[in-house]
Amino acid sequence: MKLPETQNSPFDAAEWEKRKRGNKRLGYVIAVIVLAIFLGSIWKYRPF
Repeated sequence: MKLPETQNSPFDAAEWEKRKRGNKRLGYVIAVIVLAIFLGSIWKYRPF
Protein backbone atom coordinates (compact mmCIF):
# COMPACT_ATOMS: atom_id res chain seq x y z
CA MET A 1 0.00 0.00 0.00
CA LYS A 2 1.45 3.31 -1.05
CA LEU A 3 0.83 6.37 1.09
CA PRO A 4 -0.19 9.56 -0.68
CA GLU A 5 2.44 12.26 -0.64
CA THR A 6 1.52 15.36 1.28
CA GLN A 7 2.33 18.80 0.03
CA ASN A 8 3.54 21.36 2.52
CA SER A 9 2.29 24.79 1.65
CA PRO A 10 3.49 28.05 3.22
CA PHE A 11 0.09 28.34 4.89
CA ASP A 12 0.70 25.07 6.73
CA ALA A 13 4.08 26.27 7.98
CA ALA A 14 2.58 29.55 9.19
CA GLU A 15 -0.28 27.71 10.85
CA TRP A 16 2.11 25.37 12.69
CA GLU A 17 4.22 28.32 13.87
CA LYS A 18 1.05 29.92 15.29
CA ARG A 19 0.13 26.68 17.01
CA LYS A 20 3.63 26.29 18.48
CA ARG A 21 3.48 29.81 19.94
CA GLY A 22 0.01 29.10 21.33
CA ASN A 23 1.19 25.83 22.86
CA LYS A 24 4.14 27.57 24.51
CA ARG A 25 1.86 30.21 25.97
CA LEU A 26 -0.56 27.54 27.22
CA GLY A 27 2.34 25.67 28.80
CA TYR A 28 3.50 28.79 30.62
CA VAL A 29 -0.02 29.49 31.91
CA ILE A 30 -0.41 25.93 33.20
CA ALA A 31 3.05 26.09 34.82
CA VAL A 32 2.14 29.31 36.64
CA ILE A 33 -1.14 27.79 37.87
CA VAL A 34 0.63 24.65 39.11
CA LEU A 35 3.34 26.73 40.81
CA ALA A 36 0.70 28.92 42.48
CA ILE A 37 -1.13 25.84 43.80
CA PHE A 38 2.16 24.36 45.04
CA LEU A 39 3.24 27.55 46.81
CA GLY A 40 -0.25 27.98 48.26
CA SER A 41 -0.18 24.48 49.69
CA ILE A 42 3.27 25.07 51.19
CA TRP A 43 2.04 28.32 52.74
CA LYS A 44 -1.06 26.63 54.18
CA TYR A 45 0.88 23.80 55.80
CA ARG A 46 4.00 25.72 56.81
CA PRO A 47 5.68 24.15 59.84
CA PHE A 48 6.49 27.38 61.67
